[in-house]
Amino acid sequence: MTDLDRRDVLRGVAGLSTAPFLLASVSGAAEVPDGPAGVHAAYGRDPATVLRLGWTGAPAMDAHLEIGTPDGSRTVVEAAANPVPGRETVAYSATVTGLAPDTEYEYAAVLDDRRSGPFTVSTAPDTTDGFSVTAVGDHGIADPENPFQRANTDDPEGVMSTAARLNPDVQLLPGDVAYANGNPTTWELYFDVFESFYAETPFMTVPGNHEAEPGTGLTQYDRRLNDLMPVDDPLGIDDLQHEQRWHHFDYDNTRFIGLSTTTDACGDVGRGEEYIPIYDPRCEAGGITYGEVQERFLRAALEDAADDDDLTWTVVYFHGPMWTDSPDHAPRKDLRARWGKLFDEYGVDLVLCGDNHVYERTKPITARPDREEYGSREAWEWDSPRGTTFVTNGTGGTSRYGFGNKTPGAYLARRTNQHFGVTQLDIDDQRIRVEYVTHETGEDGDPIVADRFEIRKSDTRTEKGVKRPMQVDRYTGSVTDSLVVEGTRTDDGSVFTGGQTNRIELSFEATHRVSIRDRIPANWTVVGGEATRTEDAPGDTQWVYFDDGLDTEGSVTYLVEAPEGAAATGQDTFGPFQARSPDFDEWMSVPGTESEETVVGASTSL
Repeated sequence: MTDLDRRDVLRGVAGLSTAPFLLASVSGAAEVPDGPAGVHAAYGRDPATVLRLGWTGAPAMDAHLEIGTPDGSRTVVEAAANPVPGRETVAYSATVTGLAPDTEYEYAAVLDDRRSGPFTVSTAPDTTDGFSVTAVGDHGIADPENPFQRANTDDPEGVMSTAARLNPDVQLLPGDVAYANGNPTTWELYFDVFESFYAETPFMTVPGNHEAEPGTGLTQYDRRLNDLMPVDDPLGIDDLQHEQRWHHFDYDNTRFIGLSTTTDACGDVGRGEEYIPIYDPRCEAGGITYGEVQERFLRAALEDAADDDDLTWTVVYFHGPMWTDSPDHAPRKDLRARWGKLFDEYGVDLVLCGDNHVYERTKPITARPDREEYGSREAWEWDSPRGTTFVTNGTGGTSRYGFGNKTPGAYLARRTNQHFGVTQLDIDDQRIRVEYVTHETGEDGDPIVADRFEIRKSDTRTEKGVKRPMQVDRYTGSVTDSLVVEGTRTDDGSVFTGGQTNRIELSFEATHRVSIRDRIPANWTVVGGEATRTEDAPGDTQWVYFDDGLDTEGSVTYLVEAPEGAAATGQDTFGPFQARSPDFDEWMSVPGTESEETVVGASTSL
C-alpha cells in the first residue's frame, strides 16, 4: 500500500483504488445505514497468515467477506454475526487464515446485495528490515448528537491523519476508543469517519474505562472490536466476569501484548467512568480475580517470548498507567506491584498506556532487589540507563489534562500536555526508535516531534536471563514544557438550605499566565462577587466566568444562591475549576478543586 493510499484518514478519500474483481460500493455507509459500514481490519495471532475483518450493518441473510489478490483469485468467507445493544444493528466479523506472508489482499464486506469496498490490506512479512507502529490512547470523535461524548473539536481527525501519513504497519489504541459512553450511534460515527484508515491498517485495541458503558458494560466494545482481537488463549474460565480482553501477537521480531485494566460485571457498572481495581474481590469468580487471570496469561506470554530466539523485543500496551504525574487518574499501584514486577523479571522493553490526556516518558525503571512489595515508588529505581521505559500517551484529541506538580517526578525523562499526537515506533533488529509526533506543524511544514528516544539491548541480563533494555535519549528540549496549575477552593460550608448564599473563593498558582472559570450546578444562581457572566455547560451544569485578565497567581471570589424547593434537595458537585493560557489555548481542569455541597431545598425566608 502506498503512502498516498493512507494520506487522508477521512472516510472515502483513502482506499479508493480500482478493483480487478470486486465491485465498488454504490455509495458510502453514510447514505446506506443498513451497511456494511465502519469496516476495520485486525491481525490474528500470526499477522503473516491471518487477518480479521469487521463491520456493522442491519441483520442480513447473507453476510460474507470476499478477499483475494489483485491478480484475480478470491475467497468467500462467511461472517459471524452478533447483535449490539441499543440499536437494530449487528456486528459482523470474518477471520481469514492460510494467507501468504507479505502479500497485499483486496477485499469487500457484503450484506445481501449491499457491499462496502474494495479495500486493500497486507499481511506481515515473515522477516523484515524494519517495520513501523503508531500508538495513541483516548481518541474519540466529536458527536453533537451525544450529550455524553467528550471530544468537541476536530483534533481526533487531525491525530489519526498524522498516523495515516506516517504509514504504519500496525495501529495500536490502548483504550478509550470512541467515547460513546452509552450511545451506539457514536460508535458508528467513529468507524465511519476513520474507516478508510482502519480498513487498510490493522487496528489493535484494548479497552479503557470509557468502554465500560452505562447499563451494557463492555458489550459494545466486545462486539465491535474485541471479537477481532487474537484472543486465542482459553484459560478454562468461561464467564462474563472473566471475559478475555487480552491477547498477544508477533510481528516479525516483536511480541506485542495487550492487557485490560477495565472490568465488567463486577462493582457498579452504572457509570461509564467507574474504575474498579482489577484485583478487587468484587471482581472474583471461581476463586480468582480479573487481575489474577490476566497475570497467568501475562507470565505465560512473557515466558514464551523469552524462549523464542526469533523474538528480540517485547512491547506491552494497556490503558491505566503505572507511572504518571497527572492526578486525573492516579498511578495504578496494584498493577505496578503485580505486572510491573513481571515486566522487570522478563526485561520488557516498552510499555504503552493512555488514560491521562498527557504525554509522559519515564527514565528506564528497574525493581530494587529483595523488596516485599512493589506498589510504592520506593521499591523502584531509575538512576541507570537500563530498564523498562513506560510511555503514557492519552493525547488522541479528547481534551488535555493538567499535572499535579510543577516539578516533574524524578522518574520522568519527558512530559508535556501541550500537544495532541501519536507515538511512532520504528523497529528493527538493533533498536526501537520512538518519536512523539504531534499533529501540529512547524515552520518547515513538517509535524512537530515533541520527544524522541531509542531503546537498545544492553549486556546486562534479568533474573530470567533476558537482556535488559537500555534507553538512549535523543530529545534535546527541556524535560517539561507543560502548563501546571495548582489551586484551592474554599466556601462557607457544606450544607445549605434553599435560598441561602455561599461565598466561594478560588485561588491558583500557575507556570503560565492563565484565566480561570468555575463549574457549578445549573440550578444554583450567581448573585454577586467577581463573576462576570455564566454559560451553559454539559451535564446540567454551568460555567462561571471572571475578568479575562491573565496572571500566574491570584484568587477570585463570588457568591451563589442555593436552589429552593423539595426537588432541589440532594448533593451537588462544584468544580473542578479550570484554567486556560493563551500559550495552550484549551481549558484544563485544576486537580483537587472539587467540593460536595448538600442542599435542603426548603427556604429559610419567611
